[in-house]
Amino acid sequence: MKKKIFLLTCLLAHLSLSSQTKNNRETDDTWINRLLSEHHVPCVAWGEIKEGKLQQIKVYGQVKSGKLAAPYNTLFNVASLTKPVFAMLVLKLVSSGNWSLDEPLAKYWVDPDIANDSLSKKLTTRHILSHQSGFSNWRWEAKDKKLRFYRHPGSGFGYSGEGFEYLKKAIEIKFDKKLENLMDSIIFKPLKMNDSYMVYDSKIDISRFAHWHDSLGVESYRTRIIKVALAADDMITTIEDYSKFVVACMDGFGLSKELHREMLRPQARMNDHTNMGLGWAISQKSQEREPMIKHEGSDIGVNTIVQWRPNSKDAVIIFTNGDNGWRLFGDLIGATLREAEEK
Repeated sequence: MKKKIFLLTCLLAHLSLSSQTKNNRETDDTWINRLLSEHHVPCVAWGEIKEGKLQQIKVYGQVKSGKLAAPYNTLFNVASLTKPVFAMLVLKLVSSGNWSLDEPLAKYWVDPDIANDSLSKKLTTRHILSHQSGFSNWRWEAKDKKLRFYRHPGSGFGYSGEGFEYLKKAIEIKFDKKLENLMDSIIFKPLKMNDSYMVYDSKIDISRFAHWHDSLGVESYRTRIIKVALAADDMITTIEDYSKFVVACMDGFGLSKELHREMLRPQARMNDHTNMGLGWAISQKSQEREPMIKHEGSDIGVNTIVQWRPNSKDAVIIFTNGDNGWRLFGDLIGATLREAEEK
């Protein structure tokens, strides 16, 4: 799986409108359909939240190239946008007093690959949610396919899906429950995210699922049936459901004020303008009045992004089902920011 780790996101937050932005003669429909055609992206779903309220959802294109038109409630695999949802699950467990950010995970789980490494005794939930685990993105990227520490936990930022899976394992052992069951009871049901799934469910209307497409807009990838829930990847949801989650993050979702602030507090430096919080990246340039909270997802045939402001409670959420989906982000985010400034 390819991962465009936040770098593109950091450039997009305040991107000026590109040459492909809608001109005065184009309607939203013609403009967005033109972008889809130019970039060979079959489908895009675009949601806008203003002052903590979902204002609009726009879905354009097809769930499968040349086939069905994408409905309002199109289902997307959102790739790494799964991570902030899992992070909130963990923070809810912390808020309830049933989990700790800073307790060594070795109390519950030590992966056999690192059992003889003393660093395994130092690894904590905070390290993982802030991408300071010291692991690579995935263990299978190593020649021997084994998990190892590349740096001391807590010593600096290093994006790692593997870390999230490690934390998932410790939590499943502690609570003797599968991730999908915890997510359903703690996140999905309370937020009425009735169209969100961690694994394949017979209730899923597969005709609404956005199939994955390559850079030419061809369905050259075989869409996986998800049988094992991942903390780092592969959640299936809709723009409306994910918007409910973003609004909950803005409002604190029942976390204490201290823990909510901790979620959005810089924990690890990513670059000059961006830091990693707990599950979210935090970007703020010197001239900006408030930070931008963000995350991005990228797998084969999937590109997704969410950006939101914690004070004004404005957000943009974009899902696509193509390798070139990221090429739409600048135009859609820029247009949304421009419209917000004009209102």
